[in-house]
Formats: sequence, C-alpha cells, structure tokens
Amino acid sequence: MATSTPPKPTGAQLEPPPELFYQVHNPTGKETILLIHGACGSSIGWREVIPALIEKDYHILAPDLPSHGNSLSIQPFTVEYSAKLIINLIIKYAKNSRAHVVGLSLGAHITACIAEQAAPGTIQSIIAAGYNNIPRSRYLIPLIAPTSYVLHHLVSFAQGPSKEVAQVLNGEASYGLIAEVARVIFQPRALGEIPVKSLVICAGSKDNWITRDNSESSKKLFEMVVGGKEGGSRVVVHDGIKHAWHVLSPELFSQTVLNWVRGEPLDSGFQDIE
Repeated sequence: MATSTPPKPTGAQLEPPPELFYQVHNPTGKETILLIHGACGSSIGWREVIPALIEKDYHILAPDLPSHGNSLSIQPFTVEYSAKLIINLIIKYAKNSRAHVVGLSLGAHITACIAEQAAPGTIQSIIAAGYNNIPRSRYLIPLIAPTSYVLHHLVSFAQGPSKEVAQVLNGEASYGLIAEVARVIFQPRALGEIPVKSLVICAGSKDNWITRDNSESSKKLFEMVVGGKEGGSRVVVHDGIKHAWHVLSPELFSQTVLNWVRGEPLDSGFQDIE
C-alpha cells in the first residue's frame, strides 16, 4: 500500500511567534498579576500602580502591546493577536503558568479575549476596567478613524509638544493603529463565554462624557461571564473615578486589584450595576 511523506515545515512555519516586551517586578512573588495598558500607551502607564502590588508580594508582568511602546515593531495590532502573545507570556513566565489579568480600556477588550481563549486554569481571575463597546454603522468607520487620529494627536500635542513630536517620528500612534482601535470600539468583535471569576468596572464620573465609561458596554461584557454574580463575579460602577483612574487614582486602582485577587470586599464607592 502506497504511503506519502508529509512535506517538511518551511523556515517560516518553524519561526516562533514574537515575544512582547514586558516589565517584570518581584519575580519571587507568590502569584502573578499581569497588567494590560490601553490604546497608544505602554507599560510605563502602570508606574504608580505597581509598587503597591509589589509591596504585597505579587509577581508583576506588564507587557507593551503590539504596535505600542517597546513592542512597536511587532505588528499588526489586533485584539486576537495581542491575546495570543500575552497568553504565551503567561505560560512562559507567570508563576505556575497562571495569572490574574487586569486590563484597562483597550486592555479590557484584550483581557476578555484572553479569558475566552486561554486553556482552563491559566487565568485565575480578571479585572476589565473601562470596557467600551459602541456599535456604529460600518459606513461611519471611514469617518471615525481619521477624526480619532487627528483628535488624539492634537490632544497629545497640547499636553506635551516635544514628546508628541518624538512619538510621531518614532511611528507611535500610527493611523493604522488608531483605525484598528476605532474598529474595536465601534465595530466590536463577537464576545465569547468568559469562564473565569470576573470584575467588570465602569468609571461613572459625572464631570463629562469623555471621562466616564458606557455602563451598557459593561453590562454586555458581564453577560458573557459564566456563572455571573452567583459565581462570585461582579459588574460595578464608581461615580468617583474617571476612565484613566490608574493615573488619576492609582492608590484606589492598586487597592481594588489587591482586594479582588485576595477575595476581599471592594471600596464602598463601587456599586453593583443592575
């Protein structure tokens, strides 16, 4: 009986996936907490949050997403590709290949995708803060993307001209990245089941619509959490925090992470969304 020999893998097939740049702190810590930043940011954004987590003896991993920071050369950026590369980091570097995953803004979208895709037992719990999902007609995306790109760079320039010029020259916050981020928010992917204990947090600041999150988005995400409230998960709003509360209220952010991973009560300002 004739048999055939399978073709040998080519060099491209053998090439391993790239490894994201990541910060590591307290490598001897008892458990791993992995922090995922938002759009056009980097792991540097966690600098005010990390010390309190280290103080309580947690091992910290904080990657730069594809097309961001020191992972700028790793492209393209997509939620799914980012999730895949971060799962690889967890398996390779986290304590016992397991981690609590905390994502903010765009990072919350990736956190949800990680929880959906990771092998059972890999993700101990998640926090998804600032998850915004605002479906719009696909015909509006060609208008939303360039508008978002211009607004982002105008605001960044106003906040720090020299830094903004350096980032543009370095290829950061490119039009392609901004367009993909707009697609994530305004043409969101279909969510899958999230089979891990989850805390979904909505910033409820009343200052203006820019600084607060969309509570309906938080509820939609929470609907995908297996077991829901009966399983110990929560979806909450805090009227005293803004979208970027990891920078504006880092003490509360780090304490919330610690409370959640340790199974302790949250700050009284967090109220369940019904």
